[in-house]
Amino acid sequence: MDNIKDGILNVIKPVGISSFSFMRKVQRKINIKKIGHLGTLDPNACGVLVLLCGRGTKLNQKLSGGSKVYRSIFTFGIETDTLDPEGQVIARNDSDEAIPTKMQIETLLPTLVGEIQIEVPKFSAVHINGERAYDLARKGIDFTPPTKTVKIHRFELIDLSAQDAELMGRDINIAPNEFYFEIECETGTYVRSLAKLVANKLGTIAIASSILRTRVGDFDITDAKSLEDVTEEDMIKI
Repeated sequence: MDNIKDGILNVIKPVGISSFSFMRKVQRKINIKKIGHLGTLDPNACGVLVLLCGRGTKLNQKLSGGSKVYRSIFTFGIETDTLDPEGQVIARNDSDEAIPTKMQIETLLPTLVGEIQIEVPKFSAVHINGERAYDLARKGIDFTPPTKTVKIHRFELIDLSAQDAELMGRDINIAPNEFYFEIECETGTYVRSLAKLVANKLGTIAIASSILRTRVGDFDITDAKSLEDVTEEDMIKI
């Protein structure tokens, strides 16, 4: 395709803005008439957001099946209704027993590789009897969230780098009740649900306090552009 505005953009969504609002900012900056995406990020999450521009929107089905890589800080000893810092605190445990050891986590993680069952967050876009789950949750309507099967390729503890901390808008120092994970998984996996699952299996509670997506299919964060830096020339022609 000859039109430079028909293609794919690999951009970095910052913390604190919805994927749709950020997508519109990119759309206005580069003056793209038609735009879509390969999967959104929660406002509290950041990282790779793949945008499909112009006739590139027709590639959604072709490109949406790849695996994704996330990095996330799980904070133990607290649980919120959204499973992230944005929600209301529904449980708290400040005892030493609420914080697992590194050995306990490393022993557990291999058992979570492969096909596993997770509970879909109550604050998510899944439909429950014709309504979005987050709409029911915001109305205070009680319901049992569905479970789903997801595939995890890799789940491990890693060290928090200064670059990752900056992207997530937090200090590089990890608190005693925090651990940093890297997860390679198939589309449809909720990192917030993984935080809850890991905590439950360790007899405690946790939230995904920071989430950074570093890869979507073949699109890696090392090649992604910020809103300030992205230009038409960064578009991958198709």
